[in-house]
Amino acid sequence: LIHGLPDDVAALYAAIGGTDASDTVGDGYYTFPCDNVPSVTFTFSGTSFPIAADTLNLGPISSDSSDCIGGILADNSNTDRRANDNDPQESWVIGNIFLKDVYTVFDLDNTRVGFATLRSSLPSTPMFM
Repeated sequence: LIHGLPDDVAALYAAIGGTDASDTVGDGYYTFPCDNVPSVTFTFSGTSFPIAADTLNLGPISSDSSDCIGGILADNSNTDRRANDNDPQESWVIGNIFLKDVYTVFDLDNTRVGFATLRSSLPSTPMFM
């Protein structure tokens, strides 16, 4: 899943005809029409990474529903207070919905993460942030 700031996630789903499904699916979840899966792309360091529709779409609410559950949800807990900074640092948690569609490299020596698009042949060079 991808956990985002509530106002940002609400704006995303409002733009695609989504509906808050906190009461039916769970806190922070949204639905959208199954016949209109949104096109979502995340951009890091100037490189865009699209999320596959079948990854973003978690499936219909029920077997007879025309509304599907989105893999991006609103989460109020995405505020981190740094030890030397009393100002909250708002963030998104980019989880498996994003990571399924990219190669990921964790460079612990340089404290960075790199992503590269999936390919049917050799992977592209990772884009580090």
